[in-house]
Amino acid sequence: MKRSLIKVMLFILPVLLGGLQSCTTEKTSKEADMPVSISDSTNKASCVFLTDDENNHPVISWIELDSAGNKSFYLSYWDEAAQAFSPSTLIPIESHASLHEEGMPKIAVKANGTVIATYETSVPSKTSKYGLSDIRYVMSVDRGKTWSKPQSVQPDYPNRGSRSFSNTIRLDNGEVGIVWLDTDTISPGNGRPVRFAKTAGTSFGASVLIDSAACECCRTALSSDRKGRVQIVFRDLLAGSVRDIAISQSQDNGQTFGPAVAFSGDHWAIAGCPHNGPSIVGKNGRTYVTWFTGAEQQGVFYGEIDSDATLLQKHRLDANARFAQLCLTPDGAPVMAYNVNYTTNGQTRSKIKVARMQDKQFVEKEINSPHAKASYPVLRALGKSHVLIAWTDSGQVYYVRQAIAAIDTPAGHTYTAHRQHQDAAKGMSEQDTSCPMHPH
Repeated sequence: MKRSLIKVMLFILPVLLGGLQSCTTEKTSKEADMPVSISDSTNKASCVFLTDDENNHPVISWIELDSAGNKSFYLSYWDEAAQAFSPSTLIPIESHASLHEEGMPKIAVKANGTVIATYETSVPSKTSKYGLSDIRYVMSVDRGKTWSKPQSVQPDYPNRGSRSFSNTIRLDNGEVGIVWLDTDTISPGNGRPVRFAKTAGTSFGASVLIDSAACECCRTALSSDRKGRVQIVFRDLLAGSVRDIAISQSQDNGQTFGPAVAFSGDHWAIAGCPHNGPSIVGKNGRTYVTWFTGAEQQGVFYGEIDSDATLLQKHRLDANARFAQLCLTPDGAPVMAYNVNYTTNGQTRSKIKVARMQDKQFVEKEINSPHAKASYPVLRALGKSHVLIAWTDSGQVYYVRQAIAAIDTPAGHTYTAHRQHQDAAKGMSEQDTSCPMHPH
């Protein structure tokens, strides 16, 4: 089936469903459980990402590979009237782009509507078995109709080694900030530096060093609280190969940052990178973080930290979960999504769960995915009563409009940890403790 026909069908179907939605609240909740495929079924899709446009409406991006291995990078704006994503727009991407979920291509939208699309590239190198990677970007001032020529986030590439595992966000002044893992060219075996830069007009300015030695291949994350505070979280590399989560904060919209502080208290010591980074959101002086650990109490955790990077509360959401992401509702309440491994008929599967806190306890809901290999969920608030969740399943990208009130099943299995009572960490199995074979 041709892409154009698929897109038209996907665009019309939610409109027809929308007419039925208005009948009852019950039907609205049921409709929210119906995943919609946004990718071309003849291609292999991955690397789905969500952000907001200048009007705080969702924008989605993803990658597709055709049968010949050609890479296509797409974005789509949310159509409020149709309650669905509009037909996709192609973003130009270089043929040597490097595609992986922890360092996936991403988009950010300035306050003036300018779109910045970032992605990693890789070139072979005799000095690194993974090659040398760079972070490149293109810009569009007309909602994707035309794009600028590709540029590097920092102009001195490739003389200072690789850049990868980035994340990006619109800052409170309307510009775009980006954080990434850089390369320590003097002592490359001692972790990777974390650096931050932000746009000033049509290019990124000089970077700021956040931390000198982080875990080598976990995604970074950042948030902006609408009051000039920028927070960056990453998996740190501490003495004894402990790989706990750390935070660095800026009070001046990313001009300067305070020292990074490891706060998760997992004490997870492993001889390799777990390839599983954190997520962070903050608003009204409150900061929420999710992350994975393979320590004694393994799984995905949720925590709240204060302005001094003190962990106020820590809860395990699911022992079998991975790859958690966060968003905030308009009233400042956090909602989390993650994928959970389970076994059926001797086979390992994966499903998506979404969770929130209600009356001081966690409630959750399973997302009905078309297949059973769902992973890497992302989510965004959609008005006051819904969240939008997207994920990859069996080589296709899906999304669903989920009513927040329908996330209401008591979790029952959450584990509350206290920092002073953390047990010694233990390592993961060998297949979970090393970086996948991709450039970093």
